[in-house]
Amino acid sequence: MSKLGKIASIAIVVLVSTIALAEPYNRLFRINHPDGDCMIKRPGDASFEPAIRGKAYPFGTQVKCGVNSSAVLLLTDMDAVRLLADSEVLVKLEGESRVIQLNKGLVVTRIGANTTNNAVIVDTPIGRCSSIVGDCKIALTTVPATKKSLAFNIVELRAQPVSQLKFVGSQYIVPMIKNGHGMTIKETPSRNYTEILDLLGDYPILINSGLDPDPAGDLNENTFIQPIAMNAKSMVKLWRKKAPEGGRIIASGLATAPSGKGTESFAFAVGKPNVANRTNLLLQDKLAEEDGEEKAPEASNNEESQDFADAAETEVDAFGAEASDNATSEESGSSDVQETGDESLYDFLN
Repeated sequence: MSKLGKIASIAIVVLVSTIALAEPYNRLFRINHPDGDCMIKRPGDASFEPAIRGKAYPFGTQVKCGVNSSAVLLLTDMDAVRLLADSEVLVKLEGESRVIQLNKGLVVTRIGANTTNNAVIVDTPIGRCSSIVGDCKIALTTVPATKKSLAFNIVELRAQPVSQLKFVGSQYIVPMIKNGHGMTIKETPSRNYTEILDLLGDYPILINSGLDPDPAGDLNENTFIQPIAMNAKSMVKLWRKKAPEGGRIIASGLATAPSGKGTESFAFAVGKPNVANRTNLLLQDKLAEEDGEEKAPEASNNEESQDFADAAETEVDAFGAEASDNATSEESGSSDVQETGDESLYDFLN
């Protein structure tokens, strides 16, 4: 064989080897370090079975870890997700995206910096995490209904240093949480009430009145998008109901400062451009003081919230639940998000 022929043969072998390595991740994902009680259920199977270290499984497989258990899901050669104790996920494929549907517990991402933005997506009952880079913690807890409060889904998001993610929920977008910042979102299963708390960091929440849940392009020029500036311990609350005529969803909202004082109120009809009835509450107070008017006593966070809840009345909302409750996280008995212990995120794959 000529020298040129040998070079061509070597090139073909390298190409075939590369394709062979990449091919499993097009159809399968792999489980590493299934510690403790780690179980899987393949699509179509009736029951769970123990996960096998290093084994590849088809997309559509459910994975769950019991108490004191964990596992690493290798999604590509650069991207992985760690499933922590008492957690359950469904691993799906949507086009080119690997989707982790988080049904319970806590996952920690390890996404390569050179990965395309939506190579790995984490879905929750409240919204979708995308554009994930680096090490991000995404936790889901559920709080059952009591005599005094509704049921809630609670999602906590935290981005570690040199990491980031985007979150898209119903009628709002958080374009980027990064570098140690975080937030908590509480939402009723019916989605008639949402509460967004900034845990740490300065970033905007984009109120999205349009029907497109994740609009592309320049959001600053989108008439369906209205930004609300957030900082640590500030909050945005959203109430939704169905209009008596026409069936359009009507949403009202309240933004509060870390002190709990209202800073802005707004309302909009979903699918209509521009946010109507937007009011700067702080500016109203300032103008009232300049005019020498007697300032009313400041309403507490719960009182302000109740005003909006009353405005929503008690009619059945668009999602089939009554918009008549505004329980706080303390009343609902929400628990702290699980932590990963003393283990460093950078020992993720060890």
